Amino acid sequence: MIDNKINKIYESVQYKQLISRIQFVLFAIFLFVISTNITVPGINLEVWKQFISSGGTLFAFFGLFTGGALNNFAITSLGIIPYIDAAIIMQLLIAGFPQLAALQKEYGEEGRRKINFYTKWLAILIAILQSTFATITLYRINPSIFYDHSLLGLLVVIASLVGGSMFLMYLADQINEKGIGNGSSILIFVSILFRLPRFIIDSVVSIGSNLLNNFLVIAIQIGFFILFVAVVAFLSLSIRKISIMITQRVFGGNKVLQQRSTFLPLPLIAAGVLPIIFAVALLYFPITILQAFKINETIISNNAILSFIYKTIVPPTLVIPSEFNLNNLQVFFGTLGWNLWHSIVYAILIMIFTYFYTFIIINVDDLSDYLNKSGAVILGIKPGQDTKVFLEQTLYKLAFISGLALAFITIAPPYVMYILNWILSKITGVQELSLMGLVGYYISGSSMLIIVGVVLDILKQMNAFLVAANPRELFKKY
Repeated sequence: MIDNKINKIYESVQYKQLISRIQFVLFAIFLFVISTNITVPGINLEVWKQFISSGGTLFAFFGLFTGGALNNFAITSLGIIPYIDAAIIMQLLIAGFPQLAALQKEYGEEGRRKINFYTKWLAILIAILQSTFATITLYRINPSIFYDHSLLGLLVVIASLVGGSMFLMYLADQINEKGIGNGSSILIFVSILFRLPRFIIDSVVSIGSNLLNNFLVIAIQIGFFILFVAVVAFLSLSIRKISIMITQRVFGGNKVLQQRSTFLPLPLIAAGVLPIIFAVALLYFPITILQAFKINETIISNNAILSFIYKTIVPPTLVIPSEFNLNNLQVFFGTLGWNLWHSIVYAILIMIFTYFYTFIIINVDDLSDYLNKSGAVILGIKPGQDTKVFLEQTLYKLAFISGLALAFITIAPPYVMYILNWILSKITGVQELSLMGLVGYYISGSSMLIIVGVVLDILKQMNAFLVAANPRELFKKY
């Protein structure tokens, strides 16, 4: 009997739609992967790869979110970032301008389409600005990256980057319409996973040929990866339940007031990965400015202020001493101090953006009005201004906890890896062992939040399709 019901689900329209949507997502991913290997015309790829490997700090970091496109200086090197930036800016404009807020609320689907239209044009403008700034900056730093140094040659590079970004924006929209999951998130998700084989190879190469060493390092990396996924999944699914009572009028022969209790779920990490992305962008922005004005490390080292800024953003590598003596300890505490200072500044930026985006994503005024119109009352709290104050205080607490959680899962992994490296070197007696090949770049708060969030979102949507196929018969007991 159960097999017959499952067969009915397989034959249902919803199931066929689900398969069709999954196939479209796979096709879109195939197109995306191809686009990451189409190099922008007029680029000296060998010089560019040398530049990336030798220190393009901000460019190297965002290379993780482009699926290798930045390493190839592909037409999609900007990734989907301009579209995400535009969406965030539009949310800020909606929060600040009542006309846009009214357009989104009062005009329904037509209003949302207009907002989406404005967002796309804003994304194109941002892509033009980003590609122009990146091209000019690279030209000032290393002109040999470009074969053609004329204005026309640089314009071709800019136009190619803008066109690639528009293609990804179109692809993300098509995934939203014809696929499953959020298109922008899926493209970033694929970008991160696409780089995984490279990081695994680097990790294996870095740990040498000794079988025991290989086993220990790989086992620790896999264990840490699974633990980190579990922690991020727990945080992503955590919610604050606020008990509410809903009063409804039931009209029949007599007017009856019907009450039922439920809860209002407020997500712990409402802002998602946005605080981390913008904290990184703001933290590394001064480095990009310094590079644009050809200020090299020699000039920086001779200027106390520039040196302080540079070491705050790019702290020296933490050196854990193999032997405890005065010189080694001085080096260790010197590098540890700069790394801790960098982590503190990074954590503060993450927490600031977490507060900022939590209150943008969860609008207290709208939420309070919704509760009032739906006849819902928070238990123990008076409707109106008291409800608004209670929600604001609750969000402040959630944003604080969320900011700490995001800062921890972003900052903690490198320190844990350094400690494990030191312990492992003592066990094996090999000082060159390193866990940073995979973990140092791949496991981070931003990448893990995206991976876990996209997987959870896809699973929810797939489950919705399967339940819609036959909701009653699927869960019927026999």
